[in-house]
This record gives sequence, structure tokens and C-alpha cells, in this order.
Amino acid sequence: MSSLPLVHTAISILIGVAVPVAVYVVSGNAGVEVIVLGAVVGSAYWFWGPSWPPV
Repeated sequence: MSSLPLVHTAISILIGVAVPVAVYVVSGNAGVEVIVLGAVVGSAYWFWGPSWPPV
């Protein structure tokens, strides 16, 4: 069994968490819109992953 789907899911979760953390570190506060942005970017990576845009 391949562990690639697990790694792909972990990367998308890390992206979703890293966006608000990076904004908080830079600006000192992270509002709801930044948390939603992180969730959207993480979900987009999970959905499309490394296969989008097609090369």
C-alpha cells in the first residue's frame, strides 16, 4: 500500500495551517478571513494537488 495519499493529505493540512501562522508571525494578528484563506488554499491543494495546472 502506498503512503502517497497520506503524505498528500498531510501536506494540504500543513498548507492550511501555515498560511494563518505566517500571517500571524508577519503582522501580529490573524483574522477569520486569513484562517478561511488558509483553509481554501489547503483544500485546493488537496483537491487539485500537484496535477494542476497540467504541464
